Amino acid sequence: MSKWFCCLVVITVLISGNVSSRESSGTGELDRQLLLLDRISYTPSLLPFIMDNIDYLELTPDQVKALNDWRTTNTPALLEKMHEVAQGRIELVDLTLSPNSTSQQLMQQQRRLSRLQEEILSYKLSCRQNILDTFTTKQWDTLQFLLTEHHMDSVR
Repeated sequence: MSKWFCCLVVITVLISGNVSSRESSGTGELDRQLLLLDRISYTPSLLPFIMDNIDYLELTPDQVKALNDWRTTNTPALLEKMHEVAQGRIELVDLTLSPNSTSQQLMQQQRRLSRLQEEILSYKLSCRQNILDTFTTKQWDTLQFLLTEHHMDSVR
């Protein structure tokens, strides 16, 4: 088995166990899940990083509430879509390895995954817009600086 397939299976197992318990999870658990699932999406999950840096970003209680309100409303559906992508990727691998699968079946599965990716992107863009609407220009600049530093630390 390839490393990619093994990694995908592990992520799917993590998702499967956590999606059903997401209602009872604290926000820290949701953040952890979103960060684990960033490999499913092409865009990063900004909200967990922001919530870890509330003080440094100098967020007001009203700003934190606006961000948490978005999270409460949208995260369960976002996690469900990410779970569908993980499952769909496993199905695509299975179809690819099956000698009985047709090219048409593989294309259909890929189109399904692309639609799901667009739905995930839609949620993430909604989150980004909420952040832009909530943050001051200075806070957005600080976030970009923090993300750059965080990325540089993870590369080192």
